[in-house]
Amino acid sequence: MVAFLVAGVILGVLARTLRHGPGDHPLVVTVAAGVVAAAAGGAGMNLLLGDPVLHLGSWSFTSACIVGMVALGLLEGRPGRA
Repeated sequence: MVAFLVAGVILGVLARTLRHGPGDHPLVVTVAAGVVAAAAGGAGMNLLLGDPVLHLGSWSFTSACIVGMVALGLLEGRPGRA
């Protein structure tokens, strides 16, 4: 579970660094969203695979990273100017 949390923090900071601009969410909100999404993605994959929820496997870690990236993309993403 610690690996899911660390992945969420790293993804949150990375998303904040890449999409920083006026009117953005505070860093704490972005990192918290990354942590929650990564933990949910990793635990959800463990439930689907029948593993203990806190087990760290390659599928669960990959799922944690993908779900974290998608959630942060939805949070930080905004349409570009035409």
